[in-house]
Amino acid sequence: MYKNILLKLSGESLMSDSENINKDKTREIAELIKRVHDMGINIGIVCGGGNFFRGRSHQDMEAINADSMGMLGTTMNALALRDAFNKVGLENVIFSPFDFHELIEYHSEDELKKMYNEGVIVVFSGGTGHIGCSTDTAASMKAIMIGADVIIKLTNVDGVYDKDPNKYKDARMYKRLTHAEVLANPEIKVMDLKCIEDCKEHNKDILVINFNDQENLIKVLKGDMIGTVISND
Repeated sequence: MYKNILLKLSGESLMSDSENINKDKTREIAELIKRVHDMGINIGIVCGGGNFFRGRSHQDMEAINADSMGMLGTTMNALALRDAFNKVGLENVIFSPFDFHELIEYHSEDELKKMYNEGVIVVFSGGTGHIGCSTDTAASMKAIMIGADVIIKLTNVDGVYDKDPNKYKDARMYKRLTHAEVLANPEIKVMDLKCIEDCKEHNKDILVINFNDQENLIKVLKGDMIGTVISND
């Protein structure tokens, strides 16, 4: 079982058909994270901002504006998670690469690593803080920073496929892949290549599981073989 994890959570997981952030779905996620925390697992979270704004989908805008709006979306999601974690009694802290002192207290990397290892939930907002970088890249950078053993990508498909399973009925799911295999095959679209390269270099596993059934997270952390594992082995 992994002791130190980083969860890659989509912004869409917090939303409903009528709300960018749905309080019931956010509360469900907070309660699930509390169950993981009570298993003695240290948890970092990188949340996307697609429920508000996805910079890459707005090619008509200047990148600095589109990407900045996306990073602000991740910050709103982090604040929503903070509220939900507080309500279920989970100690948590938000990190932002931007100066939001009125909203988010500043902490150094050393302080964050110490809190993470003490069981405080660390939520990383603002992506990498730079334009042109996805929250996938933020996930690998933050996993390296806090010393997470694995990045767990929570998605809406069962794992990693050789082609889009929503378009092709004959798509084949991989149970195991190496980082090198993903990098060598452009048809395998799981996370940005920079993220895969980082994980390969720093020997970080990636697990991709279906989050439509939230129990999958508990099962995989108990050792069940669910989804796809990407590793150096």
